[in-house]
Amino acid sequence: MISTQMDIWFTDYTNQEAFDTITKATDELREKAMAEAAAKKSRFSFLRRGKKERYTVDQDVSPHVYRVADGNDGPMNFEISAAEGGGTQVKATFTPRTRNFVQGLKTNMPPRKLVAANVTVCPTCGRPKQPEWQVCPYDGTKYR
Repeated sequence: MISTQMDIWFTDYTNQEAFDTITKATDELREKAMAEAAAKKSRFSFLRRGKKERYTVDQDVSPHVYRVADGNDGPMNFEISAAEGGGTQVKATFTPRTRNFVQGLKTNMPPRKLVAANVTVCPTCGRPKQPEWQVCPYDGTKYR
């Protein structure tokens, strides 16, 4: 049995933008893996039966579900849904071997800023600030 991990994040992207970002990144990952495999020719390469496809798409239901399987690194599943109050929620299930890839995806998507009505926020980090604060306790920004 393959060990899996899960991560959930919120982004300002629409569902379609998040889906497109994930599919483009996995396409690039597939191309890179196939190029690396082609570069690793051994004396016994002729014994292999055809090219082993990497990161094949198991399910593609745009813009909600994207599932990719790989014989070496295991499956990656992405479930994309609209978040309450705007933006998109991305739920990713993956193996430890693909953790860095998923974390890279998360880092490259703009985070959703949650702001309640009538709340002032730090202009630098976007976190709520208290009226009596002179300096942001999170990033050190001085308020006027």
